[in-house]
Amino acid sequence: MTKGIFDHSLRYHLANARNNGVTAEEMAEIITHAAFYAGWPNAWAAFALAKEVYNENSTVS
Repeated sequence: MTKGIFDHSLRYHLANARNNGVTAEEMAEIITHAAFYAGWPNAWAAFALAKEVYNENSTVS
């Protein structure tokens, strides 16, 4: 996130966190905290990717 690289590796880490019990709310808190160090534009991109990853989880049942 700090380098502004939003590829499959970040998607993998977000999905891995989700699969290990990190809730969407907790992920939002993590990204918000990191935004102060990585910058808000990078955080908004990470939020969008996290939203995609967590929505994938809700549609698969």
